[in-house]
Amino acid sequence: MVRNSTAVRILSQTIHMNYYKKLALGMLVCTSSILLPSVVKAEPKITSTPANISVAEQKCWLGQFFCPKVRRNLFLRSNQVVKDVKILSLDLNRLDGNEVFPANAIRVNLTNSSVNTLPNNQPLLTPIEFDLRGVRSGEYNGNLLVITPDSELVIPISLKIKDYWLMPLCVLLLGVGLGIIISTYRNEWMARDEVVVQVTRLRSKIRADEEFKSDDSFYKKAESYLEAVETALENKRSSAAQEAANKAQDLWDKWHQSKQGWLSLLDYESKLRKRVEEENPDNKIPYLEQISWQLDSINKGRPSQDSPGQVRKQLQEVQVQLNNYLLAKTQLDEFSELTNQVPYEAGDEEKYWKNEALTMQRLLYNLSPTDIDSYHKWQDDIRSKTDHLVEDIRNFKSRPSNTFLGNVSRNINNPTHPNLLEPVPDIFPDQIDTNANKREKLSRNRLFVFNSLSYAIAIFLLGNAGFTQLYLANGTFGTKGVVDYFSLLAWGFGAEATRETVARVLQEWKLPGLKN
Repeated sequence: MVRNSTAVRILSQTIHMNYYKKLALGMLVCTSSILLPSVVKAEPKITSTPANISVAEQKCWLGQFFCPKVRRNLFLRSNQVVKDVKILSLDLNRLDGNEVFPANAIRVNLTNSSVNTLPNNQPLLTPIEFDLRGVRSGEYNGNLLVITPDSELVIPISLKIKDYWLMPLCVLLLGVGLGIIISTYRNEWMARDEVVVQVTRLRSKIRADEEFKSDDSFYKKAESYLEAVETALENKRSSAAQEAANKAQDLWDKWHQSKQGWLSLLDYESKLRKRVEEENPDNKIPYLEQISWQLDSINKGRPSQDSPGQVRKQLQEVQVQLNNYLLAKTQLDEFSELTNQVPYEAGDEEKYWKNEALTMQRLLYNLSPTDIDSYHKWQDDIRSKTDHLVEDIRNFKSRPSNTFLGNVSRNINNPTHPNLLEPVPDIFPDQIDTNANKREKLSRNRLFVFNSLSYAIAIFLLGNAGFTQLYLANGTFGTKGVVDYFSLLAWGFGAEATRETVARVLQEWKLPGLKN
């Protein structure tokens, strides 16, 4: 009985132990089934907008200047809060493998208040800046890595860099300019022959006109232009020769248009010069010396004036200045004569008035002809001194000649001169020649405007076409270095040659408006 009870007890304990094992195993299975989905769900998922980054920009000018900040905005999003986020930039390799865009030239900034933390289901703005200083042109590709403790996101980067626009444009315009220069050079000899014919005809006209040769200023100026033409032709400078020939022709036309007016002014200028020499034979009066210098300046500048009317105005100013001097000289002579009326017995008073006369003479001689205010002040002074002098003479003489004193005082206060210079003669230009000159000038202006606009339009159209096709359409311009620039140069050079060829063909067809 005892053995049976012991066996029953052992069996009962075994059954209980198996039950607890099964119960623990069941609870473990249930717990695993509950916790396993939560573990799978805990892995974060990060996405980026945009999925890849593309940049197409110009590189800095000369490697350092005009470097704008190239910035792209990247939005990162996570399905849960993620900490310890790292964004790493890798080197970008150029397609040919010869150049690298360094990783340190790519700057990434997280804008979250919590550093390196992605919020839950909220986009995080991440600015990315590219430093283009020192980078070479080309297409670069690489990756940007977003690394978290539990995941990794790869964002492709494509970077296209081309040379700064200024140098390609200059090279293209240089090509167009070279083409224009060469096409112009083809006409060098024809332009030279035209200049030779023009100068030969002009020289024969000048030599046949004795009156033209009598005007030294016009004649010498024309000769200088003709000598400049010869020198330019000897040095094969057709444009300079043409310019000098045109100036000589303009000078001749100006003379021929108003020939009588120029001769009248030349004759009047000679009268002014002669009168100055009569008044200042020893060249010791500064006032008259300045007038002589003005006459020399007017004489030298006469060919550069547009019309005789301008020279007439200048001579009229000199005539007024010279007449002012003659009137003042009359006042001074009258004042000097009046000082002789002071009796010798007056002693110091007599010497004082003699010195005053010399002072007024010195002041007059040193006046500037163009300083009219100083001239009027001098006249006021001599009138005032005359009144005091007359009063002193009456005090010193017991029987003064009131008639004489009154006449002298009146002559000083209101001076007159019997030999004042007559006014400058009026100029009446030839109306027919004037109209012809206006028509010639208008035609020349039209030709200049037409030629300038033609070249400007050609350069703009050809340059714009080449620049658009070879530079703007090429996102990696400059990668091939000299080859890319040589293409621009060849385009510009060939474009002008093509334009000129087409223009010559159209001219050979003799279409209206296309004749030279």
